[in-house]
Amino acid sequence: MKIEVLQAHHQKKSFNCGQDDLNKFIKQYASQHQKSGTSKTYVAIDDDLQVRGFYCLSSTSIGFDVVDTVLTKRLPRYPLPCVVVGRFAVDQTVQGRGIGKVLLAHALKQVSTVAQIIGVNFVVIHAKDKKAMEFYQRFGFISLTSNPLTLIYPVSEIPSFN
Repeated sequence: MKIEVLQAHHQKKSFNCGQDDLNKFIKQYASQHQKSGTSKTYVAIDDDLQVRGFYCLSSTSIGFDVVDTVLTKRLPRYPLPCVVVGRFAVDQTVQGRGIGKVLLAHALKQVSTVAQIIGVNFVVIHAKDKKAMEFYQRFGFISLTSNPLTLIYPVSEIPSFN
């Protein structure tokens, strides 16, 4: 598997993660969002250029007051800059093979690179459901008290990928 920014030659028609909204996104909207600058979609592809998994990155901010005080020490008291990992999915034919873990590591590496150029305090995830929330928690993401399906990860704690 290789991970690349979504391109026109990537085969996405047969992608099926089991969730209609995510299938529709990769097939119909991901390229449009990328062209408009709304988000960048990264795809895990096999040798036949079939999309086997994907995630999106875009910018966001999160209110200082919704983050636990342990995580906001020495941070300014206004909205904190973040990168959101959104629209995360793995094709059913390859689920359970660690592709989600590889995609998440890739996303964190991309965020780490961005954080060397601009200010970024946290990675944010809006989990679709409890199962997704538990997946991210296994990698150290912390649920917000005010909304447990929104999880954050301090950029300062991203492992070095150099």
